[in-house]
Amino acid sequence: MWKPALIIFITVLLTMLTAGAGWSYYLYQKAGDHVQEMNDNYEKDVGTSIQSSGPLRGTVSFLILGIGDRPGKKGLADTVMAASINPNEESVLLFNIPRDTKVNIPGHGRDKINHAYAYGGAGLVKQTAENKLDHSFDFVVEADMQGFSEIVDQLGGVEVENDFAFSQDNVDHSKTFHFKKGKVDLNGKEALEYVRMRKSDPRGDLGRNERQRDVLTALLKDTMSLRHLPDSADILEILENHVKTNITLEELRALFTRYRSSFDYIQTFELAGSSEREGGVSYYNVTPREWEKAALRLNRHH
Repeated sequence: MWKPALIIFITVLLTMLTAGAGWSYYLYQKAGDHVQEMNDNYEKDVGTSIQSSGPLRGTVSFLILGIGDRPGKKGLADTVMAASINPNEESVLLFNIPRDTKVNIPGHGRDKINHAYAYGGAGLVKQTAENKLDHSFDFVVEADMQGFSEIVDQLGGVEVENDFAFSQDNVDHSKTFHFKKGKVDLNGKEALEYVRMRKSDPRGDLGRNERQRDVLTALLKDTMSLRHLPDSADILEILENHVKTNITLEELRALFTRYRSSFDYIQTFELAGSSEREGGVSYYNVTPREWEKAALRLNRHH
């Protein structure tokens, strides 16, 4: 559910560069400060300095993490998504690693992949995912819950097509949100609960992942419009407060000037697996063959 932060960020900066007005130049200069803050926060989380990869060429890949809050404890990576952007094929490949997927976490044994963040931050989630997919990710983007909600509100909400009616309580159970079947318009809080729901979905995490991708697609189409240019400064401030990343401003600039058309075609797939309980704990088990297929698709996209 947090992956829209990356797409919105890229699109906002693209709009600023292509508009060519003095207002856009001001925003681009201001963006440098915001991106630097996001870089600094990432360095503090991972504990290593950011090394620019230089001019971007060919396919680039991202590991996108949505961090769920746990008061008084280290958060969990409740969304783990791989994204590959290929400018030659002009396409984007996206897929989730369900948060309950049982994997080997270096130094911590077999556990759910979302626990890797609690054990060692974004760096350990990246190492864990790279080991399973035999792939080195170029960039990491991690965002939190509040940022997602604020961005949707700043953009004036999002419209999606809901497959079935359901209700969902917020985190502290102080309010219940109801979603009808068909087209629904969501504000920030509603969008957050819409993409959180999984217990009432017959497909569980897989159904939730599909709703996350639906919201991403709707936001992507909306942010490609120039009508959001006046919102750019506010969106950048939201991102600074809620996003950590190792992609630099110059790398972002190269990404959206050379890779923009890739976002017109987004391919998605799911990691097939089965839900099982072990010792009273629910896990999502993915077979070695399924990991191999995912790794092959990701690396072939290069």
